[in-house]
Amino acid sequence: MWKLLTPPAYKAEQTGPEADVRYKQLRWQVFLGIFIGYAGFYIVRKNFSMAIPMLAPFGFEKGELGIVLSMNAIAYGFSKFIMASISDRSNARTFLPLGLVLAAIAMLFMIVPVQWIGSEHKSLAILLMAALNFLVGWFNGMGWPPCGRVMTHWFSIKERGTWMSFWNCAHNVGGALVGPMSVYGAMWFGSWFYGTDEQRYFLIGTYAFPAAAAILIA
Repeated sequence: MWKLLTPPAYKAEQTGPEADVRYKQLRWQVFLGIFIGYAGFYIVRKNFSMAIPMLAPFGFEKGELGIVLSMNAIAYGFSKFIMASISDRSNARTFLPLGLVLAAIAMLFMIVPVQWIGSEHKSLAILLMAALNFLVGWFNGMGWPPCGRVMTHWFSIKERGTWMSFWNCAHNVGGALVGPMSVYGAMWFGSWFYGTDEQRYFLIGTYAFPAAAAILIA
């Protein structure tokens, strides 16, 4: 894992007109990479909050699910601090998509407590939901640190505020997409997996479809 995250080898400084043109191209490439990548994190960030109303028919109570929901915020807070120190010593080009893939996988497995455990073993199901939602929050904490580091490397102090303000819209884009994505994901693919059992369609729309989209973005 550490070898995978090792920063690239040092490259000698380049100067001249060709270097200037290449530099401008790479700045746009880098900016679009962190914008689209960070938006992807918000596709698999707080999906569980949308699933809570749909879980009531399966025997799960809102009080229990509230504990699961809190795990995401707790993990995210700690992760942004701890994972930032790792990000500073890692290859941002690898660190960001790795975090996105791991967050997507953790989100995808949120189907398991409902589909294969259920309210018959409620304590185990809630515990697994809490653990998975904790992981979702933790891996989401791998999004901001490499983006912030990249911004400081590629944009000067005078222009950084402007570029950061545009980049900061990424979480609004991702957050705005997840709702419609969940609805259409359930409509398009729910019947493929659950046939006429429409109560379970939300599992595809809320968890599986956004997770697949996030992996594709990564």
